Amino acid sequence: MSNTDFIKKIAPDAQKIFVNYKILASLVIAQGCLESAYGTSGLAVNGKNLFGVKGEYNGKYVIMKTWEVINGRNVQVDAKFRKYPTWYESMQDLAKLYVNGVSWDLNHYKAVVGEKNYKKATAALVDAGYATDPSYASKLNRIIETYNLTKYDTAPSPSNPSTPTTPDTNNPAPVVVEEPEVSIDVFSSVYTTPPSGVPITDSNFRILYKDGRIIDMARDLSVLVRSFKIASPTPDIDYETIPGRDGLVRVGKNFGARTLTAECLLLGADDVDFHLLQAELFHALHREEEFFLVSEATPKKRWRVELSASFTPDRIGSFGDFTLTFQSASTYCESVGTTLDAFTFDANKWQIGEGLTDDIPSYKHKTKTFRIFNAGAVRLDPRYMPLKITYKGASDKLSIKNRTTGDLWAFSGTSTAKEAIQISGVTSKKGNVSILGQTNFGLITLEPGWNEFELNGTSGDFEITFDFRFHYYA
Repeated sequence: MSNTDFIKKIAPDAQKIFVNYKILASLVIAQGCLESAYGTSGLAVNGKNLFGVKGEYNGKYVIMKTWEVINGRNVQVDAKFRKYPTWYESMQDLAKLYVNGVSWDLNHYKAVVGEKNYKKATAALVDAGYATDPSYASKLNRIIETYNLTKYDTAPSPSNPSTPTTPDTNNPAPVVVEEPEVSIDVFSSVYTTPPSGVPITDSNFRILYKDGRIIDMARDLSVLVRSFKIASPTPDIDYETIPGRDGLVRVGKNFGARTLTAECLLLGADDVDFHLLQAELFHALHREEEFFLVSEATPKKRWRVELSASFTPDRIGSFGDFTLTFQSASTYCESVGTTLDAFTFDANKWQIGEGLTDDIPSYKHKTKTFRIFNAGAVRLDPRYMPLKITYKGASDKLSIKNRTTGDLWAFSGTSTAKEAIQISGVTSKKGNVSILGQTNFGLITLEPGWNEFELNGTSGDFEITFDFRFHYYA
C-alpha cells in the first residue's frame, strides 16, 4: 500500500471526525501517516491502532514490545495496546482526547478543537505537550502540504465519501458528545514502532544541537543503532626520574578525551529513499560546532562530541552498514538538567544513577551558612566546567567560602540591594561590569557530595544561587 493509498483509505473517516468533533481532517490524517508509518506499523496492521493508544478497546487488545524506563534503565517489555475493529475507532479515540481533555485538565487540547488553520492546530498540539519531539508540528505540516490534505477539511459526500464537498452550514452535523474513555496515561510518550518503522534499541541516540534542535537517529533518519559503545577514560600519568633513586616519582595524573562508537544500519524504503536519507545523515553529523549525544539507555545524560572520522554506508539494496566514531574533548558526560531545574519526576530531567539522594538539595539560599550538593562523580572546577554563582542583595566586602574545599572568593567593593554579583567560570561581574580586579582572583570548586558554605559581608536580605550541571565518567 502506497502513502497515497493509505491517505485515500482513511480520509473519509477523518472527514467524519471533522464533522462530528470539529477537528481538522488534515490534522488527523497527517498524524495517522506520521505515527503509523502510513498504516504499515505493526500496531496499525494488527490492531488498527494508528496512535499508539495503550489499554483495551471493548476488551480487545494486542501485545506489542515497547521500551519503558524501569529503575532508570530502558527495558523492553510486553504491553497491551488497544485493538480497534477499524481505523475509524482509533481516530475517534484521538478526537475524544482533544474534545474531552485529560483528567487533570479538561481544556488541555481546547485550542485544537474548532481550529481552522492547520499550522495553528499543529502548533497547539506541541504547545499542549502531545509530543516530545519539538519538530512534530513541522513534520505534520510537511505531510499536509506534500499531499494537499487540506482538501479533506470538509464533510464527506454521501455518494462518494472520498470526494470532498462543502458542508451544509445551515444544518451542521452535531458534535457527538460521548463519555471520555481516554485516560491521562493512555497516549504513551514511548514509541512502540517509530514513524520510520525502525526498531528502537537502548543504543539509539539523539543529536542535540546548541540551537535547541534535536534529531533522533531512528525516528528521524531511519537508522537502526545496533550498538553504542563508550570507551573508558585514558589515564595520562606523569612520572619523573631522580638520579640515584630506584623507580619513578609520581607527579600527577589526568584523563584524556573519550571515544564513542556506534554501529549503525541505514534502512531506506527504496533506492531513492536511501540516497535522501544518506544526505540527511551527512548533514546531521558533519557540523562545524560540537553537539551533544543522548542515548536511550541514559536519557538524562549527554555527551559533548564531534564526528572524528569519515564513514561510508556499505550499501546492499536500500540498506547500508556503517560505523560512526565520535570524540569528546571532555572526559565526562553531564546531566541534561541543571541545578535550577525542579528535582521532580515531572521535570523530566533526572534519572536513577545520577547520584541524587532522598534529601532533595536546594541551590537557592538566603542564609549565611548553607550546603550545596554535587551529585556528580568528579570535582567540579569552574575553569573547565560551567558554574554560575549569583548573589543578589546589599553587601560590603562580600566573601564566599567553601569550607569543604577551603576555596575562598572575596570582593573588596560593595553592592546595593538591587544589584547582582555574578561569578561565572573565572570571571566576576556586578551587573554588566567586570569587578575581577577588585577580587582576590579566587575560584570556587565543588567536591562530589555535600559542600559546606559560609558567607561574610552580607547586609540585609539577599539570595545566592548555584547553577551548574553534574558530571560523570559514564
